[in-house]
Amino acid sequence: MKNPPSTAWYALRRSLPTWSFEKNLRELVKLLPEYRIDEIIVVVDTEDFTHGQPPLDWLRAYQTGLFRIAEAMKKIGVRYSLNPWITVGHCDRGRDDRGTLPGLTTMVGDNGVECTSCACPMDPVWRGHAKEVWTLYGQTRPAVIWVEDDIRTFNHEPIQFGCFCERHMARFSRAVGRPVAREELLAALMQPGRPHEWRGAWLSMQRGVMNETVNFLARTVHAVSPESCLGLMSSGPRQHVLDGRDWRAFGEAMGDGRPIYSRPPMDNYVEGPLRGFYYSHDSIKLTRHCLPTAIDQTEVENIPFTRYAKSATFTFLEMAISFAYGCQGVTMNIYDHSGVPMADEPWYGRTFAEKKPFLNALAAAAQKPGRYRGVQLLHHDRSAESKHAAPGARYGSLAEDGAATMEILETHGLATTYDAEGVIATSGQTLRAFSDEQLRTMLAGGLLLDARAALVLFERGFGDQIGLTSIQPPRCVDEIEPLGAEEFFHPDFGGAEKTFMTLTLPWLMCRPSLSAIEPGPRARVVSRMVNPDAQGRYPGMVVFENSLGGRVAVHALELSTAFGTAFCHPHRRRQLMGVLTWLARGPLPVSVDGGVYPLAFRKDCGETSLLGLFNLTLDAWPHAEFTLAEQRRVVGMKVLKQDGRWAKSKALSSRKRAGSLTVSYDAPVTFDEPLFVEVTWDK
Repeated sequence: MKNPPSTAWYALRRSLPTWSFEKNLRELVKLLPEYRIDEIIVVVDTEDFTHGQPPLDWLRAYQTGLFRIAEAMKKIGVRYSLNPWITVGHCDRGRDDRGTLPGLTTMVGDNGVECTSCACPMDPVWRGHAKEVWTLYGQTRPAVIWVEDDIRTFNHEPIQFGCFCERHMARFSRAVGRPVAREELLAALMQPGRPHEWRGAWLSMQRGVMNETVNFLARTVHAVSPESCLGLMSSGPRQHVLDGRDWRAFGEAMGDGRPIYSRPPMDNYVEGPLRGFYYSHDSIKLTRHCLPTAIDQTEVENIPFTRYAKSATFTFLEMAISFAYGCQGVTMNIYDHSGVPMADEPWYGRTFAEKKPFLNALAAAAQKPGRYRGVQLLHHDRSAESKHAAPGARYGSLAEDGAATMEILETHGLATTYDAEGVIATSGQTLRAFSDEQLRTMLAGGLLLDARAALVLFERGFGDQIGLTSIQPPRCVDEIEPLGAEEFFHPDFGGAEKTFMTLTLPWLMCRPSLSAIEPGPRARVVSRMVNPDAQGRYPGMVVFENSLGGRVAVHALELSTAFGTAFCHPHRRRQLMGVLTWLARGPLPVSVDGGVYPLAFRKDCGETSLLGLFNLTLDAWPHAEFTLAEQRRVVGMKVLKQDGRWAKSKALSSRKRAGSLTVSYDAPVTFDEPLFVEVTWDK
């Protein structure tokens, strides 16, 4: 019996090694329909058994097997796609391809270390070899052929940051009009303070090289299989500023006139705290913000595979997060690549089949046209060009800031988005990438800043618009004077005298960085840093209404040094809620309460809204309460049941207040059964 169509698309990444090809293929034909898998992504020359740059004779022989897989999948109604394990190469691991590919130029790190297998993407020897390799791949006519996340200039073992090879250096020298050595370039790139002009030129060159490379791969495939689409595994937009990626131009180059697929990283390769899913959901939202027209199929991956790495329940939660945040599919890399039968780990397949109705219903609701609501976060592709480097910093420090802001808000029940909203929150130096005009627009709304972001605006001449007359660069609190806690005392924002939050941040034995700030006469101090005698010594959080009509809140802590377990607290939630609702001049788009460590969202889809809550603790929430900025009247509410039905529930209720709506769910919410509510509005 044929399975019904999927809205929750399952794509299984699977290797069929030469020594177990026949039995692995037979198993795929038998089990894929049982597991309700929609697509097989064959991973070629994989993991432990990769040859590095694929030998052509080996690949020509293996291509025969790929044709057989494609034909077998067609017979059982499963789509065939392909995932070469390398593009230029992830790592050397003892392999040296310079002998098998004479003249090969390999990557060179910022420290001068030369790879032996990871190729420079500009190298004509690699390009000639890759053209033959990818032609062989394309001839099998995969629906999607995936470009791995080694299409980048960082994390190529044994080097961290590259490529500074002779070919790259020669191209850069031509761009700036004189010979430049690697050491001279690196000194310019990491010049402390204001960036050297060469940094922008270097990143622009890297951007062009990578765009050329993916377009070369796409044209190679399309020459033999015009209908194939390309898919991109990426490493996260905050990291890809290190190679200057212009996501839209990169996507156009890779698409070559066809739709493109995107596989945002979910991390959590090994099961750990559920709170790791904050990164996962943010990766989906941020990558989609950068590639808005791509077809999203997330990376659900276990390494080193088997349930010793990750349970079936944890894997299901990754899948549920993917579909809840609007993805069209998941790509599952959960079985090892040495030919071990899938039937040896039957729990995964059973889970896939059992959860399909639930995930289909969730995906159908989340994929409706609409937008996710919340506090707006910022990203800029040019963040690395504008960031001020600290003395002695490594190249990796140019990665974009901002992850701490996301986690601070999400852990306290305040959903975030990268779409335009009335309140923006940012930390670190991302604001340096924006123009003065863009900054004035932000300052005319609601803006939450940490110490480093406030320092950026002060240096740019906006001190009078953020309510500060002076601000010092952040430094460790212990270098200032003995400070014990932050006192959240202002009653207008939910505080009270002697309401303390620790400065032992982000966890035991750590201490954060603090900026000594001097508020202007019209600014209000919401919290203060106190000494061991509970005496106020420095402002903590300050709020201000500026001449542009906007509202600004500054926290004197540098959040990248402060956020962690110890930062999270019921007092902190009251502080954030009080300040952010003040910034918004009323209710936020969505907040959730009822327990600790929520992952919550709201997606507005015209006459309906989808509300979601993942409980990222092992303790059940006894109930949940969503508060929405909303004027419309509710005409219906349904909850998603585990069998995939949307049904009315006596546990659901709503009540209106001035400018807001509260949706309550008076039943337990457990970590393994997330809550989804569909609200229908009066037209």
